[in-house]
Parts: sequence; structure tokens; C-alpha cells
Amino acid sequence: MTLFEYYLQYMTRICEGTLAAPKGITLTEKDEMRRAMELQQQISAMGIPAFVRSCAAAAGDEIPQEAYDNFSMEDVLSAAQALASQAQEEQPEEPAQKEPDPDAGKHAFEVFLDCIALDDGLVQYLIEVLKKKDWQEFYKLSQITTKLDLDPNEFLYWLGNKEQFVPREEQVCAAIMDACLDRLAEEKRLDVLAALLSGDQKTFELFRCEAPELMHLPEATFDWFCKNYLDRDYPLRTILRLNGVEFPEKLG
Repeated sequence: MTLFEYYLQYMTRICEGTLAAPKGITLTEKDEMRRAMELQQQISAMGIPAFVRSCAAAAGDEIPQEAYDNFSMEDVLSAAQALASQAQEEQPEEPAQKEPDPDAGKHAFEVFLDCIALDDGLVQYLIEVLKKKDWQEFYKLSQITTKLDLDPNEFLYWLGNKEQFVPREEQVCAAIMDACLDRLAEEKRLDVLAALLSGDQKTFELFRCEAPELMHLPEATFDWFCKNYLDRDYPLRTILRLNGVEFPEKLG
């Protein structure tokens, strides 16, 4: 097994609750989705090799030093390629009448983020790449996921300023929900923040009754939140931003 495969295995077990969090990781959430977000933030701070070493010590596993020595982001890219290949293999045979392409009309950056969102490990990898500004690794990842050489600076500008290029309703929703989520982060209410980002309807409806921005906004329904925020890449932008990724206000 590669070090990245150990990393995915340990992360999954911790989120499921079948492995206790190792030294250096403190988790308070019970829900698997919320635990994953909380865990992801802490792994970002310590790095994948240190996380795996700590997990192995806690689990009593012996991982060959060779796995650590050989670790590189190529392991992550291989995992991304495997996910892409698996998705293609699982597609049903093309029917007599061709089904509409689900990616038709999508921006290349949207297709890229759809692929990244398939696996928490890829989200973590993207965070590390963007924070280090390792553009060579970004190009490799974009080639694997979209078969295009996406420009990382253009990507960061597009995602950071996405609401400037969308209809008015989405602009309003993005501005309001970003402000709400930023406040939750400042108040350390990460359980509510994670539940909202995961699309928990009950949490949204309860939060709507307390958030001043939403209380007197009749159109702020759960469907409005899904259509204009959850399904439009803003949750991933929030996760990147909370993990220290910076978005430029202008290109160049």
C-alpha cells in the first residue's frame, strides 16, 4: 500500500468511529460528515505523512519507512485517476437514444470541482496544492480530471469571485450565506456550519429562524439554498477558504 492509501483508510475509519483519533487530532463531532470536515482541517495543518505516522502508532500498525520515503503527490494523482476510471466503468452502456451529457454547458472549472468533490482525499490534496502554490501538481490534477490544462490563477479568481458572473438570485444567496457561515466560523459553531454545508435541511430551517439575514427573507427556503448555494460550488469554496486558501480579487 502507498502512504496515500493508508491515509484514506485511516481517515475513513476515524470518520466512521472505528478508529480513535490519534495524537495531534482532537475531534468533537459525532456525525460522519461533520467529523470529516473537522478532521480535514486538522490534517491540513499537520500534513499527510505526519497524520499517517500518528494513526499507525495509535492503531499499532507497522508501516515500512519506504512508504514514507516514497510518498509524493503522484500517489494522490494516481488515486484521482483511479476514481475517474471507476466512474467511467460504472457508466451504463450507451442506449439507442443518447442521454444528455450531464456536463454539457458547464464551465471547465465546475467539471473540475465535481471530480474533486468525489473524494475527501482529493479535497485535502487540492487544499495543500493551492496553499503551497504548487502549480505543476495543479496542472497534473486538472489533466486527470478534465483532460485540460486549467490555469490555477484563473481558477482561484473564478471561484473566489464566482458570484460576479451569475444571476442576481444566486448573487444574493451567495452573499448572505457566506456572511452567515463566516459568522458561524468566528463563533466556533462548526457543527452547525458543517451541517449546513452538508445540506442538512433540518439544520437550515432551524438556522433560518435565528439568522437575522434569513428571518425576514421569504425566498430563503431550503430549495433556494440548494439551488443557489449547495449546488453551485460555494460549499467547497468555503471549505478551501477556512483551510487557509486565498482567493485573488483580480487577475495578474
